Amino acid sequence: MFPFFPYNPHRAIHLPVSKSIGARYLVASFFAGTLQDCPEFTDCDDLKVIQKALLSILNKDTLSGAETINLDIHASGTAFRFVTAVAASTPGMSFLVTGTPRLCARPMSPLLDVLRKAGAEIEGLGENGTGPYMVKGANLKGGDFEIRGDVSSQFISALMLAAPSWKNGMRLRFTTPLVSRPYAEMTAEVMRKFGIEVCLSEAGVEVKQGVYTSPAGFKVEADWSAAGFFYEAAAFKLTQVNIAGLVSPEESLQGDAATAKFFEKLGVVSRFGEEGVRIMRIEELPDCLEADLTDNPDLAPAFAVACVLNASRFKFTGVRNLRLKECDRLAAIQAEFGKLGYPIKVEDDSIEWEGYASPSPVDKPVIETYDDHRIAMAFAVAALRMPEMRIKCPDVVNKSFEDFWNQLPKLGLTCRREGDIMIVKQENPGW
Repeated sequence: MFPFFPYNPHRAIHLPVSKSIGARYLVASFFAGTLQDCPEFTDCDDLKVIQKALLSILNKDTLSGAETINLDIHASGTAFRFVTAVAASTPGMSFLVTGTPRLCARPMSPLLDVLRKAGAEIEGLGENGTGPYMVKGANLKGGDFEIRGDVSSQFISALMLAAPSWKNGMRLRFTTPLVSRPYAEMTAEVMRKFGIEVCLSEAGVEVKQGVYTSPAGFKVEADWSAAGFFYEAAAFKLTQVNIAGLVSPEESLQGDAATAKFFEKLGVVSRFGEEGVRIMRIEELPDCLEADLTDNPDLAPAFAVACVLNASRFKFTGVRNLRLKECDRLAAIQAEFGKLGYPIKVEDDSIEWEGYASPSPVDKPVIETYDDHRIAMAFAVAALRMPEMRIKCPDVVNKSFEDFWNQLPKLGLTCRREGDIMIVKQENPGW
């Protein structure tokens, strides 16, 4: 019998809602005509941005006298892809879809190619046809299309969500294997709950033309991707961590519910109940760990920090797409571990630590966050094993988890802000 303690609601971690499910729910609700009835998502900037953009389309929000609706997506890659597909499928209006320079430079051509073949008029206003994008909405014509599956599953999800509004729906063949497949499966499941017929296979996806109908009682789950940082904490603490409201992997729509399975490799055991989950590191740590993260690449920052600071050598494969996230996450993980004195090896589709440490790490290093929420959160939790962690631009966590810094004291950490730096320390070392 594992030595779990009763669930303690007073020290429980409270997570934001799932950004992934929330984004799909908002787009489906837009097409169902019930967007205005959706709850306001206040704990995740990405969902705020998507909700605001979709409401602007719904309400035809133009500046006085303007003929074009301006949709500023800020730094949200999910919103950029989903909102562009919605705008292209909304006839009678023109849209300027824009965001930060980094976002506008991110790849979009696989998505745009299919939308254009379906009849969308989309003009890239940036260098070499990149964003911002001028989009003229139209009644798109579906049919047979092709797309690479190994760039971003968000392209496929964006097309899937929009396709029921197209004449004849969509039959989309994958020319390369689909990466992050659980996200496409999540999209299909949310669409089915809204009454849309979807068939997803290894070869591609077929979406029937149809009408979205909002299901009664749909609830957006707590975010498994955010839970990964507290599984990281459990790998360090050797004391129980309570997380409120987290749905078990067997019941969850989220691919990142596999977090529980991956952290079992580091000895972290989960016990789910009605209130949430209790997690604790019980098993011995492995000397070396290998994992294929093809379906769960967002887990890499937290999993890597947990391995290195537990002195477990690791090699993760299936991480090529991390170069296309909010930042080049492979390069970011390598650079920031370098400051802590740990040389990380990065190749095209793998990241590895061979167990070596530098004798002279940087004194009081400041962790750059590269406008990437997951880099900030993964290295902040490292304060459970380091004298302190100094995290630059801490507001970046607002992208997915606005309340993150307020949750860390429940792990025995203190957070003190000095200008643009968040200093994270253990309140009582050994707690």
